[in-house]
Amino acid sequence: MHLNFSVWLTRWPYLLQGAAISLEIVVIVLLLSTPLAMIAALGLGATNRAILYPMMAISWILRGIPPLVILFVAYFVVPQFGISLTPLVAAIAGFTAYNTLVVAELIVAGFRSVDPGQHAAIAALGLPPFRAYRRVLLPQALPSIIPPYISYSTDMVKGTALAGSIGVLELVTRANQVILATNRPFEILLGIAALYGIVDAGLMGLQAAAERLWAPHARR
Repeated sequence: MHLNFSVWLTRWPYLLQGAAISLEIVVIVLLLSTPLAMIAALGLGATNRAILYPMMAISWILRGIPPLVILFVAYFVVPQFGISLTPLVAAIAGFTAYNTLVVAELIVAGFRSVDPGQHAAIAALGLPPFRAYRRVLLPQALPSIIPPYISYSTDMVKGTALAGSIGVLELVTRANQVILATNRPFEILLGIAALYGIVDAGLMGLQAAAERLWAPHARR
């Protein structure tokens, strides 16, 4: 097999634009879904059944739907109600809806890792839920939340390839276009694998740093 990596010399700016779009989706979705997930986690951890059960139902339904279907709903169904979305906005909206509930479950799991005595102390002191959440539970739960959160972010980088199904020119979609134009699939796929590997390595480095940072707190 004759390899010709010179194709990258002419196509790399186009592919890097796709990588930038993929990262843009990830960053915006995380910025939107993380605070929403914190609010959703309050509902999923509520003792009031009128709040808990509806939140559990919403979480169960959304997390049970494949992200690709949610993207289709955002792009093809939502406009039927008079709300026009560009492919990029639809992708961000769809990923945000799905990620909010996934991250909320990570936060709830982190809360459950906190010493039960802390929950009893909060109840004894009569702290308001939001204040207890912000000042007591969240700081202690962070060592359990941050590593899986970063790991999930790594998976999300690869998941942005689904956005191509609704017309977003992200990295994989652009790579497919270049492959069709050049008939050099091996070189192009090897290149985008390297790009994904670089991003994943950076995120895994953050995860390792976070684990080292929070390990002393987790042992307390």
